[in-house]
Amino acid sequence: MCYLAVYVFIKVTMPMFHRRNLLWLILSCLVSLPAWAKPYEHQQVVYHVNYGEISRINATFRNINNHIEAVGEDAIDLKVVVHGPALEYFIDAKTDQGKQMALDSLRFQNVQFLICGNTLLGYHLTREALYEVAEEDIVQAGLPAIVALQQAGYIYVRP
Repeated sequence: MCYLAVYVFIKVTMPMFHRRNLLWLILSCLVSLPAWAKPYEHQQVVYHVNYGEISRINATFRNINNHIEAVGEDAIDLKVVVHGPALEYFIDAKTDQGKQMALDSLRFQNVQFLICGNTLLGYHLTREALYEVAEEDIVQAGLPAIVALQQAGYIYVRP
């Protein structure tokens, strides 16, 4: 079958191309190769997570992992602003080993989670009720923190 495909290509398709056209086609493919093969420049990114659906949060974490893998851990400064129902993921992670592993995996890749202080107040919680949240991870309000990061050059992403 493979031989037949090659034979048809050589006998039927090749005569339609002049050698010069085929050469230009090959050269254009080779010239365009470096354009998409170049490494990405350093990126500053803020992900916005304010939804409570576990499947959507897990999909966002996969996006973040893919993003870091594509750009390179040393070429990205990535923050995740968490507010609203998404806070429950961090509450549940105190006792859920799967969620702990997901968060630890991202933190190990230098992802910083910024937790909305207003959401903590709304839930009547302190940071101690959340899994591994330090004092410097709390921002006064999630949306103004996103705007401040954008003003500092971070690119906004909301999957």
